[in-house]
Amino acid sequence: MAGGVNYRVFSPEVWSPYIKVYFKDRLYAAKFFNNFTAELQKQGGDTITLPNLTEGPDPTSLTVTTGDLTDFIVVETRTQLTVDAWVAQSKKFSDFEASRIMKNYNLQMRYLKGDLMPKLAKKFEQELIGQTGAVKDLQLHTGTSLVSISNTTITEALRIAETFSMPIEECAFFFHVNTYYKQLFRRVNVIDASQFGKALQPAGDVRPLGVLYGVPVYVSNLVGLAQGLVEDGYPATTRRNLLVHPRTVAYAYGRLTPDGPRFQEQPVGNALAMRIVADIMYGKALPGKAQEGIRLMTVA
Repeated sequence: MAGGVNYRVFSPEVWSPYIKVYFKDRLYAAKFFNNFTAELQKQGGDTITLPNLTEGPDPTSLTVTTGDLTDFIVVETRTQLTVDAWVAQSKKFSDFEASRIMKNYNLQMRYLKGDLMPKLAKKFEQELIGQTGAVKDLQLHTGTSLVSISNTTITEALRIAETFSMPIEECAFFFHVNTYYKQLFRRVNVIDASQFGKALQPAGDVRPLGVLYGVPVYVSNLVGLAQGLVEDGYPATTRRNLLVHPRTVAYAYGRLTPDGPRFQEQPVGNALAMRIVADIMYGKALPGKAQEGIRLMTVA
């Protein structure tokens, strides 16, 4: 530029309406499993009692001359779902920073949709299907930690489900992305029995990725690893994929956050600043029998 003139003073600062945001984990489990939040909203409290009906004996023949009956003594159990977890995340902005940004962007909605609440939703999803999630207590399992998932593991899980009278037409597979794309896709016999990538009617409120032997398939990064020795001796490098029914897991959000993560703005003590906060209250449980879902164990 002639004479070394600097025209920077004439260049205004321009804020683009585009904001680069990260891709968020896709969340499926909370929309698939049973949500009992409405019960707490109607009745109050923090604990829901879910009665478990005991299976009675097989019918017996009656004596034609007396018609005497042998009664079945009803001994029922219950599962208690308690809202006992409360987690939050917050971010703070000085008034100076906020005044510069909020002129150009809806700051609250960007952080609401783009960061804070998705992270809380992810945390809750992990409480359902993650390593320490509710599904870790399922008793039924098949597969091994030594090899990739096989057609035998899948069909054995379906056989177990039928044996325990799980309604297969209402069930779904939850696979980790590595299990689905790196292991299942290499097995021709599985591909032949499936429809990968086809749009289907959802088993719950979300659309599955495909179907495997007629059962919808959900794929998630949040499907957890095993817990080591406390989980049937499977090493912590074992992936715990799932074949589950909506009633396999029950959960409820607390009364402060009935729709999931809550968002609010707060002043910051003695500072000239504001804080945006998202929080969520929840509880989870395996209602009834622990034989209402199957863990499909594979190498991670």
